[in-house]
Amino acid sequence: MKNNMGQILFNVVIALFGVFLFKATPVNDSMLLSILAIITIAALLSFGNYYFVKMAALGKKAFQPSYIIDENTFESLHEPEDYLNVMKDLTDYPLCRLEAIKIVEQWNSFIKKSGTLDTISTSGGVYELVNQDVQAVMLNNMTMFIKRTAIMQSSSKSEEINAHKNYLRMLTSRNDKVLKDYTDLLIEVSQMTDSERDSTEIKSLKLIIDSIHDYKTEIESEDV
Repeated sequence: MKNNMGQILFNVVIALFGVFLFKATPVNDSMLLSILAIITIAALLSFGNYYFVKMAALGKKAFQPSYIIDENTFESLHEPEDYLNVMKDLTDYPLCRLEAIKIVEQWNSFIKKSGTLDTISTSGGVYELVNQDVQAVMLNNMTMFIKRTAIMQSSSKSEEINAHKNYLRMLTSRNDKVLKDYTDLLIEVSQMTDSERDSTEIKSLKLIIDSIHDYKTEIESEDV
């Protein structure tokens, strides 16, 4: 009901306008004026509700600014928190709400995993480098998500919007893959002795490094 509040308020206002028109004005004194008033109210209701339905079909809110993402958005991206704040804003944008929520959840999951790795590993070294690479992957996917959302905002055809949404889902799938490898690394590291953790011959460590390498290769070959 919250999503339809604007349309509900619009209809209430028009209804009150109709009551005022017939109760507080001499419209009832003339058959012609009464007919014109009824036609006017019907036209307002028809065009108004059509506008709300059209916006809903495009996944947009009525009277929403045409562009949520602009050049200032990208200029403000300096720290991870800046990226996260934009993603949180996009959770209110109907066209990519679910995908934006997913990205935010994935980032929060990464932060927890990163803290866990710090706790169970006695030193930084290769683990710290891997952690930095995973963070870079997450932030880069957020950047591409925001860029694609900026393009999506100017799209009007449903097939274009669906294609953009598929791209956003692909980004979240990439995050899922890297986070799964990260989880496997945590599990393996937690089962090792201190001396074993210093080894680079860890199966899950190699897997996540390969996963990040494959990710970078895909990015280089893409034309976003």
